[in-house]
Amino acid sequence: MKIPALNPFYRAALVLLGAAVVLILVAVITPEKGLTSAALVIAGVSCMVTGIFLAALSGPEPVNTRLISLLPVQGAISLSRICADLGISENAHFLPPAKSRNGRIMQFNPVAPFDGDDASIHGDSFVIPPGPAGLLVMPSSAPLIQELRASHGLVVPADASALPDLIREAGVELMETADRMSVEVSGTTITVRMEGYRLIDGCRAVQGESPRCCLVSPCPVCSLFACLITEGTGQVVRLEHCSPDATGASVTLVFSLLLPGSSA
Repeated sequence: MKIPALNPFYRAALVLLGAAVVLILVAVITPEKGLTSAALVIAGVSCMVTGIFLAALSGPEPVNTRLISLLPVQGAISLSRICADLGISENAHFLPPAKSRNGRIMQFNPVAPFDGDDASIHGDSFVIPPGPAGLLVMPSSAPLIQELRASHGLVVPADASALPDLIREAGVELMETADRMSVEVSGTTITVRMEGYRLIDGCRAVQGESPRCCLVSPCPVCSLFACLITEGTGQVVRLEHCSPDATGASVTLVFSLLLPGSSA
C-alpha cells in the first residue's frame, strides 16, 4: 500500500519540533548560563508548543481529489455517444430561463448550426421542427447551482459586468476547485482560465476518450460557468473550447454569446 505523503502543516510541525530540540540542547550544553541560555530555552519551548498545535490540527485531506474528479467522467462520455448516435454533432448551448422551458436554464445540443434564436425551443427533452431540432436536457450543474443558492446564497447579478467576479468567486472561494482563475471578456467572447485545477484528472480522462466530449457534454464545473453567464446576460451561450494543459493543472474555457440572428 502506498504511504500517504505528509501534508504541509504536519511537515512544518516536525520542523518546529526539531528546532525546539536543537535550541534546548544548545542551551543545556552551553557552559555559561545566563540571558542567552534563557532566551534559547524560551525560543525552544515556543517552537515546541507551536509544533504540537500544528501536529494536532493537521488532519489528512478530507477527500481524494483524483477519485472525485473521475465521478462525472462516464456520464459525460455516455451522453456524447448518445448525441453522436442521434446525429447530433454541435457543441453544447446553454439557454437562459424561459416560461416555455419551465423557467429553468437548459442545455441544448442542436442537430445543425444554431443561430441563438431560442424562442421556439420548448419543453425539456427532444426538440423537433418547426424550429431548431436537437436534444434538450438539464445541465449537469443543475444540482450544484441549486445547492450553491440554498447553502451559500449564490445570486447572479443583473449587471453582466459583475460576472467575472462571480465566476472567480464560485470557482475559487465557494467550490475551491482552483487556486486561481482569470476571466476575460472580449466582445461576445468570454475566456475562463483555471490554474491549479484540482479536478484535472477527470478532464484528462474525458479528453482521452475524445476532445469532443467536453464540448458536447461539459462537466458540472464548466456547465456551472456557462449557466452563470447565460443567466447573467440573458443570452444563449455556446461552449466553444475546452482544453486542459498537457502537463500542468490548468484548464482554458472559451464561451461565446449568441445574439438572435447571428451566425453560429
